[in-house]
Amino acid sequence: PDTTTPDDNDSSSSSSNNSNAKSKNPSLKTISNIFASLSAINKVKYDDNYAKVSKPIIDIQDNIKAARLALKRRKDHAITYNTFLQQIKNRQAALEKLNHKNATSPQATTENQIVSTQQLLDESNKSSKVALAALEKVTQRVFREMDRFKHSVDAQLRLLYVNHARVQVDYSRQLDVEWNKLLPNGNAGSGGAVNGRVGGSGADDGVLSKEAEMLMI
Repeated sequence: PDTTTPDDNDSSSSSSNNSNAKSKNPSLKTISNIFASLSAINKVKYDDNYAKVSKPIIDIQDNIKAARLALKRRKDHAITYNTFLQQIKNRQAALEKLNHKNATSPQATTENQIVSTQQLLDESNKSSKVALAALEKVTQRVFREMDRFKHSVDAQLRLLYVNHARVQVDYSRQLDVEWNKLLPNGNAGSGGAVNGRVGGSGADDGVLSKEAEMLMI
């Protein structure tokens, strides 16, 4: 005869439900392993982001500083040339006054001043020609370098944006894989499927990278 009572059946059913509920929850060891994985992923992606994004940004900033320095040098050459031009105007004006004075009232002192001023004017003319040659040389080099600099920086920034997007997409994908292991119906045993794609596959990485590139360009 069956000696099982209704209470025994209820107790057995309750115990079975509790066991099933416990089996659906991740163990402390699983949780600890997942957090360790998350920490490792964060460190790896931080280094990856520094190498592919932060470091290139620093290099671009250094290039910009060098470009600004080149522009400043050209400006200095321009100031030097303009200074000589103004000096020529001043000495020409002084020479005209001396010539006018000598024409109306000739004096030995005035003639000596004319000779001295003419010598100074000749020196200014020579210096201005040297300064102009230097300015033209620097200008050609700066304009040539600036044109190449703009194209280079444009390409570097585009690549930087793409790399940044790729790092962030891959980082998010890896986080999803780990966090899904904590979900009641997660895919911890299937290799970490994310949005219907298996995490870590080469094809998936290529798709993600292509998506990132299309979004950023």
